[in-house]
Amino acid sequence: MTQAAVNNAKVLYQLSVERAVVEKTDALIFLTPELLEVLENPTIDEKKKQEIIERVCALEEIPQIMVNFLKMMSHLGNCDMMRQIFDAYYQYWDEQNHIMRVQIIFADQPDEATRYEAEQLLQEKYPDYKIEMTESVDESLLGGYLIRGFHEEFDRSYEGRLRQLERKLTGR
Repeated sequence: MTQAAVNNAKVLYQLSVERAVVEKTDALIFLTPELLEVLENPTIDEKKKQEIIERVCALEEIPQIMVNFLKMMSHLGNCDMMRQIFDAYYQYWDEQNHIMRVQIIFADQPDEATRYEAEQLLQEKYPDYKIEMTESVDESLLGGYLIRGFHEEFDRSYEGRLRQLERKLTGR
């Protein structure tokens, strides 16, 4: 993620653009790839791009502040950064609102005790954060679970423990 994308994401946040508005705009832009192609096309007149942004955003009832942001990105030729900007915005928004989104990968369908153990591990490590989890299953873990998110990984899987044991035994 580029610093320019992070800076633009912070501008959106500081302008008090709600997350729901960014998500709606994100969906609009990336579910219609033709729109992004038009906005990135240097042969299309700037005025025409501005009109397209106005019309498309009006159909989806995108607030004017977001419309103006898109127009500015188009004017600056930064529409190719929109994916990075939106991702940086989501990350920054979560940080500012003390929300941690993590993925928990279980070796098989978890029982309540295992799920609770994973939740407690996160709550102890990050007591000031609201934890939002998504779950998936990966049988290659052999047992246990793996938590990914917030720039960290907690490996409580059997497969991970076998790797740790191997490193100790081989001196790596």
